Amino acid sequence: MAPIVLFGIQFTFALVVYAIVAWWYGIPRLSMLPREVALVPLVWVHVFRIVGGTILAPGAVDAAVPVEFRTMIGYGDMATALLALVALIALRRRSSVAIPLVWLFLAVGLLDTANAIIQSMRFSVFTYGLGVNWVIVTMYVPALLVSTVLIFIQLRRPSRSAA
Repeated sequence: MAPIVLFGIQFTFALVVYAIVAWWYGIPRLSMLPREVALVPLVWVHVFRIVGGTILAPGAVDAAVPVEFRTMIGYGDMATALLALVALIALRRRSSVAIPLVWLFLAVGLLDTANAIIQSMRFSVFTYGLGVNWVIVTMYVPALLVSTVLIFIQLRRPSRSAA
C-alpha cells in the first residue's frame, strides 16, 4: 500500500473518531460551561503540541527528510504550544487578554497546520521513514483539528457575562 494511502486511511479514521467523541461527549458538556471555562480543556490539547518538536531530534526521522521541512514543522509546533500555554494561563487567571491570546494561538496554530500540510506534500515526506512522527501525524493531528474547531465554536459564543 502506498504510504500516502495508508496515511489517508489512518488520518481520516482518527479524525472521524475524534469528531464523534466531540459530538457525543464534548460539545454537550462544554456548551453548559461559560466560554472561558469551556476553552481550558480544549487549549490543553494544544499545549502538548510540543511533541511536534520530536522531528528535530537526531534519528527521529529518516535523514533524507529535508532539514528545511523538519525545522519548519518542529519550531512551528513548539511555538504554537508555547502560545497555547500562555493563553491557557491567561484563561485560568481570568485575564482580560485571555480571549485575544486564544485567538492569536488559534491563528498561529492554523497557519502552522496549513503550512505543515502544504510542505509535507511539497517534500513528499510520507515516502520517508517518519518513526514516531507517523503516529503523531495520524493520531494527534486529527485531535488538534477537532479541538481547533471546538475552540472556534467556543470563541464565537458570547461570554456568560455578556449574555
